[in-house]
Amino acid sequence: MTTNINQIINKTWPKAQAHWSQFLLLSTPKDDSQQHSIAQIHLGNRQVTLNHKTIKEKGLEDCIEALLAHEIGHHVRYPGTLAVQARLRLLEKSLIPIEEYSLINLFTDIMINEHIGHTQRDQLIRIYQAFDDNSLNDPAFLFYLAVYEELWQTEQGALMGRARADFEKAYSSYRADAQLLSQNLFNLGPNIYTQFLYFISVVCRYIKPPELERPKNINPYQCAADEPSPEDWADALTPSAREKEAIRRALAEGWLDEKEAKSLDGKNSLERRIMGLPGLQQGAADQVPEIMAAYYRQQAERYLVHPPPQRTLGEAVVPTTIDDWEPQDAVQDIDWLTTLLYRGDQLGAALPLKRNKIAEVEGYDVPLWQPKVEIYLDVSGSMPDPRHTHNAMTLASQILVMGAIRAGGRARALLYSSDHVAYWQWCRSEIELSRFLMHYIGSGTQFPFEKLQSSVRESSDAQPIRVIISDSDFDYNYDEHEQAAGILGEAIQSSQQLILLLHALGELNDARYQAAGATVIRIEEMEDFPKLAAKLAHALFSAMPLS
Repeated sequence: MTTNINQIINKTWPKAQAHWSQFLLLSTPKDDSQQHSIAQIHLGNRQVTLNHKTIKEKGLEDCIEALLAHEIGHHVRYPGTLAVQARLRLLEKSLIPIEEYSLINLFTDIMINEHIGHTQRDQLIRIYQAFDDNSLNDPAFLFYLAVYEELWQTEQGALMGRARADFEKAYSSYRADAQLLSQNLFNLGPNIYTQFLYFISVVCRYIKPPELERPKNINPYQCAADEPSPEDWADALTPSAREKEAIRRALAEGWLDEKEAKSLDGKNSLERRIMGLPGLQQGAADQVPEIMAAYYRQQAERYLVHPPPQRTLGEAVVPTTIDDWEPQDAVQDIDWLTTLLYRGDQLGAALPLKRNKIAEVEGYDVPLWQPKVEIYLDVSGSMPDPRHTHNAMTLASQILVMGAIRAGGRARALLYSSDHVAYWQWCRSEIELSRFLMHYIGSGTQFPFEKLQSSVRESSDAQPIRVIISDSDFDYNYDEHEQAAGILGEAIQSSQQLILLLHALGELNDARYQAAGATVIRIEEMEDFPKLAAKLAHALFSAMPLS
């Protein structure tokens, strides 16, 4: 039977692709009879897999074209990319924060099935009817089947099956909602986020089961075989222009109220989106530090531009093509041997030839001074956790690290609170250091003066630029530590520069640090940290121009 299914796939695969485009580069579908769903697509490598065992058990061999066309639809349009998938997920979790439950696959499926249903309606109906184990444990899925009944004009209950009677008792007005959704949803394009917000504004009325605290997902057609990358999640933390347009439309149409709209694009929307990252609500957020590290790198890119390396050209000594010598050209440019060979001694004397020369490419510029930056970042309890919200001081550190590395230098960092943790080997990797900067202690504040002193003495003649990023608590630590003045003074004298980026610093304390020789940058507002750090990076590393 597997051989027969493979033959059907070979026959229907070109037809399935033709539903979307004649120019798709997709590999032949594979068998994965271990997967839960009857069909899936891996959006990372664009591989479609079918569950041959389930297809055989359900007798759906003659529906393979619809299955394949459906999975191709995920690749081509809904969602199209894992980046869009991540944005849909964070929009949804900001409104429906139910862990391990999602309406996204239902939404993308209905968008695809409406498109291919013009020719594949009967096959799609048979596929849904093959899994008649519906129950009120997931009323949203039953309502979703009712929408298909309206869309494809089937008899009521043709897809809902035996659960229809109980569903009607619990939700008496569902049929009107199903009719409206089937009529309006597909006319709200091309903005997929507008369509999605309208979809969940209707379907969310049917999420909670009548007799359960939370729904149990019974959708047998989960098509996604992979998850967005940390970079995709990080990018999705900031609403795009299309998302903002969709939110404004949803608010104007009454699909969302004012509070819901602010949760998607308001002052605290970043925190809401972070709470929607995978695993965070379950306390198993292993991916979150990696995602937030990518987020801070992306935010730093707003302040820093990565220029291509500049090549240095030497003297023009490499001979190339021949050209006519002109009177304004230098006499030494004449190639007399070539002139005699091509034009002879008489014509050559009147019309000599010259050999064009170009400079040899000697390589890339390597600055004689390669900066080293040592950062001391305050991560005490008065500072926000960078894994759960936007931390302007962490972003400032990221900007300085990237500025040094992109100027051909190295960096290392120490995070301190009541204790400290350090990435103390010199590093040229933006990714490694951004991951380290996601550590958080969140206790009291105790600047590690002994570690600063140790760094000064071990660096000997190769002293780095040192940057301390904190707030007025640094003043308190300075006053309380008996040897602070001596240690800081030694560090100021030894370092290439010692720079204090301090928030809410008093004028008297500002003066005493400057008198000791430190460069003091006073930060009036917390959100000014990144901007001033970018200006500092520009001043320190001239190879790192700003955007």
